[in-house]
Amino acid sequence: MLRTAIVGLGEVARWHDAAIEGTAGTELVAIADVDESRLDRFATRAGVSTHTDLDALLRAADVDWVHICTPLQTHHDLAMDCIDRGIHVLVEKPFVRTRDEFDALTEAADREGVRATVVHNQAYYRPFREACRRIECGEFGELHGVSVHWAEDIDPRRPDRGDWVLDLPGGEFGEGIVHPIYIGLRAAGYPADESAVGVKRIDTMGDQSIEFDGIALSYVTDDDVACTIQHHSGVPDRRRVEFVAENGHVAVDIGTQSVRTHRAGYGPNTPFDYPMVRGALRAVRNGVRATARAVEETVRQRLVTSYDPHDTHTPVVRREAAAIRGGGDGPTPRAEADWTNRLFTMLCNA
Repeated sequence: MLRTAIVGLGEVARWHDAAIEGTAGTELVAIADVDESRLDRFATRAGVSTHTDLDALLRAADVDWVHICTPLQTHHDLAMDCIDRGIHVLVEKPFVRTRDEFDALTEAADREGVRATVVHNQAYYRPFREACRRIECGEFGELHGVSVHWAEDIDPRRPDRGDWVLDLPGGEFGEGIVHPIYIGLRAAGYPADESAVGVKRIDTMGDQSIEFDGIALSYVTDDDVACTIQHHSGVPDRRRVEFVAENGHVAVDIGTQSVRTHRAGYGPNTPFDYPMVRGALRAVRNGVRATARAVEETVRQRLVTSYDPHDTHTPVVRREAAAIRGGGDGPTPRAEADWTNRLFTMLCNA
């Protein structure tokens, strides 16, 4: 049994709590938060001890695994406290703030023989995984490019997660900017090197002081796959990933949880008769199929996996728990965590 603790009881902690409960062989035994009022909802749960700081938790509770769900500024020190005691850590994104912190944390984990893994949960949306699987198996031929469009209809200067985000570069965006970054890395692969990465910016809010707004990040992989990642505020929400391959085009819409495909020849320059009519009919067909798949997927996956399609933390927790026990590689490859941190720090310094 993996005796597990959660440190930091903000909004994301409820997903970790549910994921731990839904993972066989894993038990929540302790929690900690500096705000005692947040401990109240756990106060009556049998077998769960409550604490106001990590050190007190580690002295009082025998734990194997700690989930760190605190503000970014605290991730490195809290994770190091656990690693130094030989305890595995699962850290919410962003992993850490700097390259030095990343290197220190991962080197310490390797030295102590424990796992230190960052949560890249949105890579586990089922439509995105389906699209990646179809691309990887060669259904559409060689992959040429990936575009990630991340648009949020919010003002990042108004905190949603808590006032602590105002201390981050980009406010609310400082906490969420890594989502489109790791999605791009998971979809396209990693940059050939740092010189293959370019960063541009378009001012969409009329305030150049909002970091990460209007970011256009691009890179090329060793396999010559071009990846572009765009992030904007003040526009209608849209989270979309598009794959352009030799024999087709695949689009994943995170909001509608759908996958749409177009084979080669789609578009105004296709040699087919009535190309736009055929394209429109194909779009309708794709919509019907996407809806049918969504219904089937929801029913089937709820029966098989027991977690909601919008719950992207449970698959992360289950994979990491298995990896701790020696089964599988875990939910987030080290190289992906490394490149996400590299690109995040490049944006911070741009």
